[in-house]
Amino acid sequence: MLRACFFACIMASYNMTTLKGYLIILASAAMLLSAAGCRTLTAPSSSEAAWVPAKKIQAYDSKDKTWQSVRGQRIDSSKPLSLGDLIDIALRTNPSTKRAWENAKAVQAAKLQMEGRYYPKVTISGDAIRQDSRANIDMASVDYFKYGPGIQLTYLLLDFGGRAADVDEQSQLLIAANFQFNRKMQDVVLDVETSYYDYHSAVALQAAAESDLKNTQAAYDAASRRYEVGLAAKLDVLQAKSTYEQTLYSLENAKGAVKTSKAALARSLGYPADTVFDVLEPSKDLPRSVNDENITGMINDAIDQRPDIAALRANLRAQNAVARSANSDLYPTLSAGASANKNFYKYYNYSQPRDTDRTYAAYLSFDWDVFDGFENLNKLREEEALANVEREKLIEAEIAASAEVWTKYYDFKTAAKKLEYSEAFLKTSQTSYELALESYSNGLNNILDLLDAESKLSDAKSSLIQSRKDLFVALAQLAHATGTIYTGGETKNE
Repeated sequence: MLRACFFACIMASYNMTTLKGYLIILASAAMLLSAAGCRTLTAPSSSEAAWVPAKKIQAYDSKDKTWQSVRGQRIDSSKPLSLGDLIDIALRTNPSTKRAWENAKAVQAAKLQMEGRYYPKVTISGDAIRQDSRANIDMASVDYFKYGPGIQLTYLLLDFGGRAADVDEQSQLLIAANFQFNRKMQDVVLDVETSYYDYHSAVALQAAAESDLKNTQAAYDAASRRYEVGLAAKLDVLQAKSTYEQTLYSLENAKGAVKTSKAALARSLGYPADTVFDVLEPSKDLPRSVNDENITGMINDAIDQRPDIAALRANLRAQNAVARSANSDLYPTLSAGASANKNFYKYYNYSQPRDTDRTYAAYLSFDWDVFDGFENLNKLREEEALANVEREKLIEAEIAASAEVWTKYYDFKTAAKKLEYSEAFLKTSQTSYELALESYSNGLNNILDLLDAESKLSDAKSSLIQSRKDLFVALAQLAHATGTIYTGGETKNE
């Protein structure tokens, strides 16, 4: 059973050593709320269900979702937010989650409309008529006022499965809307995760650029000192200064990237770009290897369990129901009804007491379009063809899902191997730079050797940062591709 410890689980998971554990933990965010709510997100069971915002987050007003209202929203900035906190905010405030919720509500209401066709239809009517008429000049006129109520009841007895097919269609569309709602949750989680890692990668690259600036400053100072004592040429100083200025340029790019990636993270949450908030750093511990035998099971699970594919299956069943409804139009319908009316009369042209009359009726109605220019027959053929279209959409999606899981799986393996190499690259480059700086200061090598070592060190830092981000993102994308969630050690589909 899911508990309020989700956020602890998602951060603690970075200490795990298996791919499966990471997948189910990362994907769980698509279906979970924070400890404040402790509820699994499901589409509404009622067409009247309201979107409930987080207590700790000031969400959009349910009646006003304009830009002006969005501008007034702020995130609690009293403490840095974890990835779990960010996911919680996004699931509750991102407009796409609410849009999916409202769509599910609309489908639920449509389903209830169709179910209403199983009930009798009762109509209450009434009229009031003032009449003054005469046949010719020799006859007395008929001058009266008539008024009275009436009630009519009708009920469809037989339609050869038309109502059942229509209700089944809406039931399947509601199932599809539920799955689409949950897939939208997963989409939002992936967007937040990707933006989160992009932001921290940008922050790390800025820190690396600041470190590079210190290194190029050290090389520039060393060249200047040697030039002052006549041990280096002016060219050495100029080359070192050029590298230093290039690093200043790169640092400004890095600072700009931090700002834009922070704005992208705010957007993924459903907030304006200038929203003030701070976030915690991701863990530095990641899994380095996977078991190749898991890939087949991941593909099978994705095809069987992914919400978007399940939604397509429901859409196919819905379209088959539409075809059955069209087929029922080829056959007659039988209805029953009853009515009761009472009229009151008041006469004006001659003395007569008030009068009344009553009418009661019961009937059976048989309707059958024996020939309609083949309209209903061709309608049936159209709906059957559309059902075949939905079937092919499903097959196409299953093939695409298998390819996506396969690709993301090997993206992860590639990222894990690149991380291993980038760590070794950084270690070697750091040592080479320190030796090159010492050697140049002692006059044992030239400035080009030092600048080349500094450049390789800068590249190594960037490679490591990019590799770590790629591995985190690969994990998130693989979890999204499989569509799994974490339920206390058990992997299930939502």
